[in-house]
Amino acid sequence: MKTAPPSSPPAPAPVQVPPVQVQFGQLSGGRRDVFIEHDGQHYKLSLTAQNKLILTK
Repeated sequence: MKTAPPSSPPAPAPVQVPPVQVQFGQLSGGRRDVFIEHDGQHYKLSLTAQNKLILTK
């Protein structure tokens, strides 16, 4: 009869980090546009005249 190899302990659960909440004015420093780089790509987050946010690549 073969015995099963010893099992490794279960991996620890990933730590849940709460999302960060930032006011747009705090992020933009009072400007209407913020440029964001992510994974080598550049994005523009803009505040419209209707007080909406638009993210464009």
